[in-house]
Amino acid sequence: MLRRAIRSVLDQTYPHFRICVYDNASNDETAEVVNALAAGDSRIRYYRHAENIGAQDNFIFGLSRVDTPLIHLISDDDYLLPGFFAQATSALQKNPAAAFFSGGMLSADPDGRVRGFLRYGSESEQLYCPPQLFHLLAPYTRTWTSALFRRTSLESLGGLKKETGYSFSIDLILRSATRFEAVLSDTPCAVFTVHSGSSSVAEASEAFESLLNLAFFDSINQAIDSALRDNIVTDWDAAEMKTVLRTVTERNFFRGAFGLIARGHLSVAVRASEVLADHFKRKDMAAVINAMALDNGLGSLLRLALRSTKAVRKLWYARNSTARYPAYSELVQSRMLQLSA
Repeated sequence: MLRRAIRSVLDQTYPHFRICVYDNASNDETAEVVNALAAGDSRIRYYRHAENIGAQDNFIFGLSRVDTPLIHLISDDDYLLPGFFAQATSALQKNPAAAFFSGGMLSADPDGRVRGFLRYGSESEQLYCPPQLFHLLAPYTRTWTSALFRRTSLESLGGLKKETGYSFSIDLILRSATRFEAVLSDTPCAVFTVHSGSSSVAEASEAFESLLNLAFFDSINQAIDSALRDNIVTDWDAAEMKTVLRTVTERNFFRGAFGLIARGHLSVAVRASEVLADHFKRKDMAAVINAMALDNGLGSLLRLALRSTKAVRKLWYARNSTARYPAYSELVQSRMLQLSA
């Protein structure tokens, strides 16, 4: 997958880039894969940490070494579509005040079947400003795979916040969306791989638990307050943005707790119910979660019903997405074959 990710950058139609691979002390063939590719292309650079410093610190370290005007970040199991850099750089040149470009992102399984398509309703490139930009991104942003950033904008934000945990990529985008302009497009630019070995699945419990300290929620609220102080948004705008953030957070906690209950992580789900009840005053949501997590016959029956419902929903979603995105699945599968040739 790392070879595929690197090759998806190497064959971009826009050629003026540098690839920096930051190996977080892996014990596999990463070095061999990267060095083999670097032998044929001087744009590739490789760095390996002596010990695992954690995903957040590895990204922070990598960003601290960037000296190019633009930055793209990609994980080893994701890959780009050919025209991404050309479209993104062109859009940023046309809109010098824009802090980043974000294109459409396809979510696909290991066989290349597209399961989702993150888009904003802008088939052509559109420039958005706060607060509209924030309202578009807050409910849907999942990662930065299809985004290209200006380095100076990220530096002005203070870079990544380690305390936001697994949500540090979303935190960076939404903090940007409180005070900067950005260009959005629904043109597919990148593929986010969903599979059993990905951190988004294998570490779902840890990722969800990291949200419960509310560092991510507090970080975005602070960014909104900062935009208000700097007269980027009005009092009304700031209040509306905070309402959207609160609604999205409550929804994610509620749905996330159900997912954890279905997988047997009851204690983390109960913690989510406590946060919903104490911090957000959503005792209704908390009560439903707690009923599902009961250590008795009723709780077991509710969990069985939940797992059955999720299984049916997963099957329906898989079939529906296959029927909904056939052209995009064909695009992704063709790209996979191209990169594996």
